[in-house]
Amino acid sequence: MTVESHSRVDFTCWFLAPALLVAAAAATPLLLSRGYIAIWYPLHYGFSLVCHQRPDRSFYLFGAPIAVCARCLGIYLGAAIGLLLRTSRSIALRLLIVTASLNLLDGLTELVGPHGNWMKVRFVLGLALGVAGALLILSSLPQTPARAATIS
Repeated sequence: MTVESHSRVDFTCWFLAPALLVAAAAATPLLLSRGYIAIWYPLHYGFSLVCHQRPDRSFYLFGAPIAVCARCLGIYLGAAIGLLLRTSRSIALRLLIVTASLNLLDGLTELVGPHGNWMKVRFVLGLALGVAGALLILSSLPQTPARAATIS
């Protein structure tokens, strides 16, 4: 295995983690509707450790809510997408600051009342936050010879 192919394997592993989180969260309604409670429950419970899982803030599939809220689903999907992109660390940091600020602003404005439950906005803001976070992590990794060659 060459250095370049080893780098691609590592990259694939990085990409797979958030992609599998999206798939697992989205699969929970299907598992529940098919009666696979023994698989659904641990997944649902596991996601409850990081997400409030409020049904009014979650998308529905097969008549049941996805295991995470719209914002968390967006963050996971955004992280997977962000690992496919490249930018400089300074741009990634600026994007993260902007997207985190927009997510905070959305949460605060909903809390104090100017707007209600805007799930699609919450999802898109989470998506942007996930992309920005993944870009910052990826741009902060040390450059290997294979990565340096592909970026130049």
